[in-house]
Amino acid sequence: IIYMLQNDFYQINYKNYIKYLISRNISRYSNIAYYIYFMWEIVDEYKSIFLVSLIPAFSFLGYIIISLPEGHIIDKYDRKKIFIITNILMVFVYLLLLINKSLFFIYAVDFLSSLLMWVISDDFRGITKEIIPENTMVKAQSLDQTSSGLFTLAGTLSGGFFIFLERRYFYLFLIVISVVAVIMILGNHPAKIYSNISISNGFNYTFKIIKSIIPFLLFTMLLNGLFVSLDVFSSALIYIILRAPPIYYTFFIAGFPMGMLIGGIIAMKKFTEKSGLLKLFVFGIGAIFIFIALNRIAILDSVLAVFLGIIIAFLNVYIETLIINSVPNSITGKFNSITTVFSGGSSPVMAVIFGILSEFIFFPYIIIITGLIMMASSFMVNRIFNGFKDRMDGMKIIYPELFRN
Repeated sequence: IIYMLQNDFYQINYKNYIKYLISRNISRYSNIAYYIYFMWEIVDEYKSIFLVSLIPAFSFLGYIIISLPEGHIIDKYDRKKIFIITNILMVFVYLLLLINKSLFFIYAVDFLSSLLMWVISDDFRGITKEIIPENTMVKAQSLDQTSSGLFTLAGTLSGGFFIFLERRYFYLFLIVISVVAVIMILGNHPAKIYSNISISNGFNYTFKIIKSIIPFLLFTMLLNGLFVSLDVFSSALIYIILRAPPIYYTFFIAGFPMGMLIGGIIAMKKFTEKSGLLKLFVFGIGAIFIFIALNRIAILDSVLAVFLGIIIAFLNVYIETLIINSVPNSITGKFNSITTVFSGGSSPVMAVIFGILSEFIFFPYIIIITGLIMMASSFMVNRIFNGFKDRMDGMKIIYPELFRN
């Protein structure tokens, strides 16, 4: 991977980019481990899908609250300093776990750590825009997906592993790993390709751009909202329906990042930006959802999760490359924060809705319905993504001041 980057990225930046990438992924690693660990612990202790659904709900709630000021801060101030400070705050959040072991504190740390993780992710995207040239962005995003899959897989396995140990060991692990994330990016000084240009009325410009790409945002909102059904029901699917031990839950959750890892590696060499494949990707996601809901062999769910991860990796590379290359650096933070709320805002809402619906509807049926909706939406994908490109090209003509380096 590093060899490929040496040949494509500016020499002064590739090592720094990798450090930021690894630090971001370490933070994600701890966040995923926390997520996996308590999704199982709660369903095991309380036997309540609704209480489990609050984990993904709180994960996104904090971001909704902080999104607007966060976007402004990322665009206005030094993104490296923001990255370091946020990672330091993550250490203190995990230290809260040593104070109290109640369900309230579990949700509170989930809320705060996820909030910080969202900020780290948005800031990293801004840093990527600053230091990576457009013609190598596909490889950067492929590397991002590959490493994200690797660290998410590691976080999943770690979360599953600590289920078998005393909780205090898990807490100490989270604290130590968050300290490592801080150490990784100390002393990083990448050269900027784009500078933080201060634009007056930045939010005004941002909302004008967002208004022009509403179909694209509605689609991502739909996809994210439906996808959270697997987050909500995964532990219950293994524990209640398949009556399998925790190891199969770990395998199932690990299958997705394993697929992302494989997909990211493939995308580095074989990725194509043909939008025609997007329809097939989304249709395939819906079909896999249905297979997972109908399947009654625990290990087969893990295999299906791998295929799901591969498809998502390709889809993410396409979407992230499209967004990062299209959006001007001067409003990258604002754009990311607002669109993430818009596209991902359905996740906590749908998590709670899925949790409530499960009290009245056999939850595998809910997964089947989400799969059917995804398959139906796949027929609109090409028009939506081509429309995004056309509208962003139009924005370069209407607002040239936004696209100055």
